[in-house]
Amino acid sequence: MVSRLSQKLSSEFDVSIVLFGAHSEITYPYSGRVIYLDRRGPRHTLDKILTLFLRVRQMKSILRGDANSIVISFLEYPNLINLLTPKGCKTIVSVRNHMSTQYTDEGMGRFWNATIRLLYGRADRIIAVSKEVKRDLISEYGLPGWKITVLYNSYPLQKITELSQEEVDDKHRWVFEFPVIISVGRLVAQKGQWHLIRAFARVKREVPKAKLVILGEGNLKDRLQRLARELGVSNDVHFLGFQRNPFKYVARSRVFVLSSLYEGFPNALAEAMACGIPVVSSDCPSGPREILAPGEFGENEISYKIDPDRSGAL
Repeated sequence: MVSRLSQKLSSEFDVSIVLFGAHSEITYPYSGRVIYLDRRGPRHTLDKILTLFLRVRQMKSILRGDANSIVISFLEYPNLINLLTPKGCKTIVSVRNHMSTQYTDEGMGRFWNATIRLLYGRADRIIAVSKEVKRDLISEYGLPGWKITVLYNSYPLQKITELSQEEVDDKHRWVFEFPVIISVGRLVAQKGQWHLIRAFARVKREVPKAKLVILGEGNLKDRLQRLARELGVSNDVHFLGFQRNPFKYVARSRVFVLSSLYEGFPNALAEAMACGIPVVSSDCPSGPREILAPGEFGENEISYKIDPDRSGAL
């Protein structure tokens, strides 16, 4: 979304993209200049606190009191830096997940919940990527609804169509000669891919030739691969890692599946629809219902809640 926004804004604004952290990098096309605050990877609590305030000071130096600037931040840590930086310009924070589901009132979750409650109201505008995210911010965090604007993610449909027509490399082409179920997303707890692998093991009983393709990287890769081995489907579950062009794989699949426990507005689901294949999704908070069954999403509908004990152990 930062990539697309930078390209759209560059014709009217002088765009700068600010990155920080030891692993910061850009893997998508963009417009504007890139500023690295640092390449640090804080190792302990005190170092993390000092690094936070160092980054706030660096942001203040970059802005230099320019009242014409607009600072838009994405995700919780950048939002925190944005809100703590003294400045005379406009501040916009973007909330891209269902916060009350993502963060429990334990450990660091308690810290992030407190920052949302205490600081987000200071922003000139809060952007929520779905109606349910907005509702969550109001009902669970007490933020003023008039400050929150719902903006769904945008998609370059023509570009997605063009990319979906590219050939799959020889190494993986043979997989798509079979009925393929595909999923795209980081291999982290939020995405719930263990549910998908277990469901796939049951699908194999009815569709013996079926294959499961998962695109993405993350810290659960080894555990997911082990689960596939335990269920006897490791030869039919293919982890293809991060792909700069996932659309050529999605377009050649029979069905796309989103197994997430929570979302904001799931890009992978919308992009699979843009590729023209059937989709199946968990009815998680939030996003999928607004995309797939918007007529069933009423303004007075009660928010979802997930019982962590029922989310399914990996």
